Amino acid sequence: MKVCFIGNCGHSAQAYRVLKARSDIQLCGFAPSCQREGINRSPFDGVEYYPSYTEMLDRIKPDLAIVSPIFGLTASVIIQCAQREINVFSEKPIATTLEQLEAVKDAVKTHNIRFCAMHYLRYAPAFYHAARMVRSGAIGDVRMLTAQKSYKWGTRPEWYADKELYGGTIPWVGIHAIDWIYAFTGKRFLSVCSESYGSPGIASLCQFKMEDRIIAAINLDYLRPGAAPSHGDDRIRCVGRDGVIEVIGDRITLINGEGLQEIEPENAPELLTEFLSDREYIPADEIFHITKAAICARDAAESSGTVTIL
Repeated sequence: MKVCFIGNCGHSAQAYRVLKARSDIQLCGFAPSCQREGINRSPFDGVEYYPSYTEMLDRIKPDLAIVSPIFGLTASVIIQCAQREINVFSEKPIATTLEQLEAVKDAVKTHNIRFCAMHYLRYAPAFYHAARMVRSGAIGDVRMLTAQKSYKWGTRPEWYADKELYGGTIPWVGIHAIDWIYAFTGKRFLSVCSESYGSPGIASLCQFKMEDRIIAAINLDYLRPGAAPSHGDDRIRCVGRDGVIEVIGDRITLINGEGLQEIEPENAPELLTEFLSDREYIPADEIFHITKAAICARDAAESSGTVTIL
């Protein structure tokens, strides 16, 4: 299988580590998504550099593109690949506006490509295992979820200050928490109200109404202190009629009628490996819905109102 890389603004290095270990994969080329990336050589050992990704696609004709561009360009890159009938494993969010999202959906379905997005944190072992427990009835009917993403600001590219290129902290960071909520419940998002502080979205709160009268909220920020022991602080709390499951980092806690239990996470699948093997990866329609929820949450924050999702 011939594989190429477009852009290096997200988690493409994680995909590279998986692919370079496989004997059935030929890593054929890397190209930046645009000059704003400031990349004039391949970041991946042994992978040829191309200055233009469209030229690379036309010359190599790969079977799969690993798409990780500047976020506001992701949709257009996916569409260019789909039009050439090239399968795509894309950084999230796959679009930063609802118009872009509709165009991506149309391209993926019209050209019938295989498609998945890098919702890697759904497959972090503690979150993956806890979601399976909830979906198997460990806490009964789910009534409420709260999730957190807190990051250090660190050093960010200058284009984070460009609203159209960045797309917003809720679609970039918050989408992980939105994805967890969907993975834990399997229920769709109906509407959202949000508030954000600072530019580019230094802190945000979002509250969702979901199917089956489930309520959910996420809080996210770039205010984690530099001296904190880890870059991020990831959490989710899921409340059911028969118990509560909490995930903090790599720890799972279950509280039910039997008391408090610490659950050791089991190993989780690797998302790209599952996609390549056509096994347990995230369906395109699910990705489209989660992306729409993230974009609507960002739009709700900008209007300080409620936005209908479904």
